[in-house]
Amino acid sequence: MRLVLTLVRRNLQAYWRDRMTVFFSMVAPVIMFVLFVVFLRKTMAKVIADAVGSTNMDDSYALCDAWMFASVATVATFSTSLGMLTAFVEDRVTGRFSDYLVAPIRRWQLALGYVLAVLCVSFVISTAIFFVGQGWAWWQDQAVLSATEDARVVGAIFVSSLVFSAFNTLMVTFTSTQGSYGGYSIVMGTAMGFLSFCYVTPSSLSQTINSVLSSLPFAQTAAIIRLPAMTPAADQFLADLPEGSVRDDAIRDLMTAIGARLTVDDHVLSTAMILAILLAVTVVLSLVASWRMGRIIH
Repeated sequence: MRLVLTLVRRNLQAYWRDRMTVFFSMVAPVIMFVLFVVFLRKTMAKVIADAVGSTNMDDSYALCDAWMFASVATVATFSTSLGMLTAFVEDRVTGRFSDYLVAPIRRWQLALGYVLAVLCVSFVISTAIFFVGQGWAWWQDQAVLSATEDARVVGAIFVSSLVFSAFNTLMVTFTSTQGSYGGYSIVMGTAMGFLSFCYVTPSSLSQTINSVLSSLPFAQTAAIIRLPAMTPAADQFLADLPEGSVRDDAIRDLMTAIGARLTVDDHVLSTAMILAILLAVTVVLSLVASWRMGRIIH
């Protein structure tokens, strides 16, 4: 295990020393944040207000900001895990694997060193982005999460980082050059915003497209992060509604409209169901990625 930790430390140092790699791994969440603040914030606040027929725009903006930071954290779990894999691609292109294998290192230890480093970077940066959002909420005098809700969001971010670390590790094993890796990064970095209901909301799409996207891990990871992250702001936004079925229906419609509650063919995906799906997907992806890495590390 000490050898694996040494490899993890080496990969982390290689990542942080390359400032351009760190920058480009953060491009997707930064672009999303800028687009949201400059172009989409007002539109999103209106979508939230229209979903429940509210005219309280201050609370609508507060809920909108909670949704935004949860969405940016989701995108970060994907983009940062992909950026961290630059070290793997460089080692493969330069033939550095052969140098490692001269030492008493097994292939599975070398592979695990990359995967754990990817997971660490993805989780730490995405969690930091989420707490920046909490700082923003406190500064704007908006609803702030409790310790329990913070723990739920951090746990959801960890699951998201786990899924995308396995997913990107597998996909990168099919890129044998820097050019193919760069192409994959550009395509998936852009697509992630659409696949996770960040650039478009379910309320603006057809039921068929919503069902397809909701069945994929991209939207599912976003949903389990958004739901607890938005709970206090949603409660404040809907405080004027009477308790009971009226408020429950309003919350259901609101969360469905903004991608925090997913449905597939009118069947609601509960948080427990999504977690079970994501963990199963992670296991499958990890097994296939391990097999692929074992084949290409030589």
